[in-house]
Amino acid sequence: MTRTPLIVAILLLVLALTMTAPAVAQDVNVEDTPVLLVADEVVYDESLGIVTARGNVELSQGPRVLIADIVSYNRKADTVIATGNVSLMEPSGEVLFSDYAELNDQMKTGTIKNFRALLTDGSRLAALQGRRTTDQRKVLDKAVFSPCDLCKEDPTEPPLWQIKAVRVVHDEVSKDIIYKDATLEFYGFPVAYTPYLRHPDPTVDRRSGLLAPTMGVSGELGVIFGQPYYQVIDESSDLVVEPRMFSSAGTMVLTEYRQRFSKGEINLKNSLAFVEQSTDDEDSDDYGFEGHADWEGKFSLNQTWRGGFDFEQSSQRTYLRRYNIGGPDVLTSRLYTEGFRGRNYGSVAAYKFQDLRASSDPDDTPVVLPLAEYNHVGEPGRFGGRTSLDASLLALTRDTGDDSRRASAVSGWELPYTSDAGEIYTLNARLQTDAYYATDASALSTGESETNGRVFPQLGLKWQYPLGRRGRNTTQVLEPIVGVVLGPRGSNPDEIPNEDSRSFEFDETNLFRLNRYEGVDRVTSGSHVNYGMRAGVYGDSGGSTEMLIGQSYRFYGNGSFEDGSGLEDTLSDIVGALSVRPQGPLTFTYRFRLDPEDATLNRNEIGAQYAVSRFYVGGGYVTLDETANSDLTGDREQLDLYGGVAVTDHWRIAGNLTHDLSQDHSRLLRGRLGFTYTDECVLFGIDFERSNISDEDIEPDDRVMFRLVLTHLGGVESK
Repeated sequence: MTRTPLIVAILLLVLALTMTAPAVAQDVNVEDTPVLLVADEVVYDESLGIVTARGNVELSQGPRVLIADIVSYNRKADTVIATGNVSLMEPSGEVLFSDYAELNDQMKTGTIKNFRALLTDGSRLAALQGRRTTDQRKVLDKAVFSPCDLCKEDPTEPPLWQIKAVRVVHDEVSKDIIYKDATLEFYGFPVAYTPYLRHPDPTVDRRSGLLAPTMGVSGELGVIFGQPYYQVIDESSDLVVEPRMFSSAGTMVLTEYRQRFSKGEINLKNSLAFVEQSTDDEDSDDYGFEGHADWEGKFSLNQTWRGGFDFEQSSQRTYLRRYNIGGPDVLTSRLYTEGFRGRNYGSVAAYKFQDLRASSDPDDTPVVLPLAEYNHVGEPGRFGGRTSLDASLLALTRDTGDDSRRASAVSGWELPYTSDAGEIYTLNARLQTDAYYATDASALSTGESETNGRVFPQLGLKWQYPLGRRGRNTTQVLEPIVGVVLGPRGSNPDEIPNEDSRSFEFDETNLFRLNRYEGVDRVTSGSHVNYGMRAGVYGDSGGSTEMLIGQSYRFYGNGSFEDGSGLEDTLSDIVGALSVRPQGPLTFTYRFRLDPEDATLNRNEIGAQYAVSRFYVGGGYVTLDETANSDLTGDREQLDLYGGVAVTDHWRIAGNLTHDLSQDHSRLLRGRLGFTYTDECVLFGIDFERSNISDEDIEPDDRVMFRLVLTHLGGVESK
């Protein structure tokens, strides 16, 4: 009799003090919920109707615990009072503190004095007084909020930043936190004031409203300011709209619409800019619209098939780079469906390209409709042999230039065998069958269409003999490799167009392949023998050093590779790669292609990185001879460097640069140096960027970009 009112009263006090999940409290039947009460003394004054628990009072219900020096319940006044070191530990991990708490009117209203809260992420909230009203609102008077840690040497010092408000209201119905007469302070100094501020409480996942603005300064675009707005349409879709202004380059609107379906999703990004157009008359002001679209969608049709679309288009070739929107050099639009089942894959797709590179000709950019592909890998047979099939149908059309239709099938068979002595033999057979219907396929063509076909067989045998030796803490492996590939000469006539094998790079990755081209329009004709040596040292702790060096000798046929490829002569260039990856902070890679006659390096690529806990630095250097067999022309020599250092636990410096060494005089293509400060409550960064690339209306540009992000409040970021 004396315990029941006390338990009910104190439990209601706990539920009323809860700052989160108020709906849960309404569903709890307190008399049926197990409650544990511990106190040094429990007294019931029957004449006054007051139940009092004193001394180390601890009340727990599940994961929620209330601790106080004294808890009393006045049945006549319907009042619950907790005093002295009151603390409430929530199931979420939050801890609420107070010196005095009083609840009235069947626990529907109440007052908490000297309210303090330690939130789950370490943030702190304090108020002179808090009260709960009958309309399910918590009102805090003279409140202070900050996610910043206090100074360990002097906790009385103001934190890095905090918000002070005359009143803070938590509306449990609309799930809003409302600030009135709020001031933002840095190190105790006020820097911003607002009479009113509203944002969702932490229980809200999505809410319409303003996002952090975009701000920056560019030498070409001028001052940049954008203010995005986020709109929640329904549970499965939303929209972001951002008007963005440039003081020297007009205005634009960026949008992003997203929606999820039960079996798919779409993401539609767009921009529309109203900018000044370049004209021959410098005194005239001619304005027009530019824009871009980046749409993506994918849908699951059933357990085997899925389909989707990608649409990428820009109104001008330089539009995306000029306004720093980002994107690849070649925009690809695609409509596709594809299926996966067992060891089979099939797809049907249509492609449209927009080449944004300065060397491109829009009329020469093809449209692919359709491209159908089928791939199959067979199960291992009785003796371990495995079959494969790669088939495709292609129709490619241009406004000017070559049009082609192609049907291709590549059948393969592979049989591995390991002898008792550890020798590894691999027998490969490959048959490529192609049929072409092409127009303007050769330089001497008169515009007539031609039909051509090709049947190209290859047979290969590769021998490997890995020799191992065990050291004290390492395993050393030396492996000679020899491969013979037999095939007919020719098989690459001018009447067969080359669409998917234009760029070719001879290196250690394709030294032992039957067909060294990535596509099927060109085949590696003739017969040749490939030989090389692989060596490796592998540490027990995980570090490793590997090296491969090899060469190819053609003993039949004239070959199919152009000058500069490294395979145009009977004896090929020497290719090799070295990789050093110790368990320590240093990694190193080196790749090369060497002319065996005069020891000229036709390719020279170096990469290295050194990283420890507070410091990292790395870079790469590459040179490539101008006669290399690819779409790119001219000598290529480039240096890339990057690095960073953590000066303190909070300050970091990072930078990178790309330097072009292939011109008559070297020049910096792009560079960046950034400074970043970050801790538990703020991120601040400033980047200095330089771009020395010119292209039509894009001029060399210097930018100063910055970021300021305050935990829980969003931030400002350059884009």
